[in-house]
This record gives sequence, C-alpha cells and structure tokens, in this order.
Amino acid sequence: MTQPATDPLGTRRTTWATATELQQAADRLRAAAPQIDGPLAGLADPVADWLDETANALAWLAPYREHEPGYRMWQTATVVARAVNGDAR
Repeated sequence: MTQPATDPLGTRRTTWATATELQQAADRLRAAAPQIDGPLAGLADPVADWLDETANALAWLAPYREHEPGYRMWQTATVVARAVNGDAR
C-alpha cells in the first residue's frame, strides 16, 4: 500500500492518483478561505480537511467498488471537489 506523503501544508496525503482531484479542491479551498466572508467564512477549512481525509481513507478502493461502504461518500466528495475545481462533469 502507498504511504501518505507529507504535503507542504503539513498534512499527510496519499499518493494514489485517484486522490488528486479531491486534494486539488482541498488546496483551492484553503487558499480561498481568507477571502470568504459571510455565513460561509468558516466552512472552507473543515471542508478541505474532509476532502483530504476522504482521499486518504478511500482513494485506494472506493472509486472502483460500487458496493463498498465508502463508495457513496467518495461520490459525494467527488461532486464537491468538481464544484470547487470548476469542473462540471
């Protein structure tokens, strides 16, 4: 199994290619967090953390196994990541 790499932000990240989309979205949210005002101001960092944790925990299996318990969570995280990344697939 691939060991998580240490990101420049100090977080541990998996190196599975399937995690890239979620990790990019987490990075974008963290970069935007200081500029977000109003009721969404406090959401960027927790959502970014959730995307990273989902990528770390599920990238090696969930995208490939529809009947695995983490598959639906992976699908949800992917939809969020694509919205953050501006990729409307």
